[in-house]
Amino acid sequence: MILRISVFVLMTLLASLSVPLQAQESEAQESETQESVADAPLPAFPDNCEALPLVGGEGSEVTKEISPPGVRIPLPGPASAGTRNNWHTDWFISGGQTYQSYMVILMPHNNREYDISMFLKYPDDTNQRFYREQRIQLPANQPITVEVTPDRTDVFPFQVNTNIGGIQAVGARYTVAVAGCR
Repeated sequence: MILRISVFVLMTLLASLSVPLQAQESEAQESETQESVADAPLPAFPDNCEALPLVGGEGSEVTKEISPPGVRIPLPGPASAGTRNNWHTDWFISGGQTYQSYMVILMPHNNREYDISMFLKYPDDTNQRFYREQRIQLPANQPITVEVTPDRTDVFPFQVNTNIGGIQAVGARYTVAVAGCR
């Protein structure tokens, strides 16, 4: 009985969440047609920097359309269900490679507000957040560049992570790439 009620409550919650998201998506599509412009390419990295490869993808840059936020549904036991968002992207830093700094180039393709966080990830399960902006207004096809020097000298990062999204940015597109610089 409790499980039936929980499933009913969860389904009702999901249904109520999808209505505002659908309304927001239609509003975003309407504003999208008003602000549509061709996607500008990313600028080149400086000569002392080399592009890092994507984790679980091909190449060194990615273009994404921001998905709705993920919804986690806890289930009894170790299982869980729900949907995931596509806000995170990771780049791999090859073992043995040491860089003095890392550079992220982000090209928004829509005039929107974005939530952006960027991290260096270390093998001891720690991270260094080096950029965080909530609801930052970015103009379409105007790149932003963020550079970071690792705080730590005892261990080198193995990944760079970007988290680019926000409910207000659902449907917006961007291209991002990361490089290690000597």
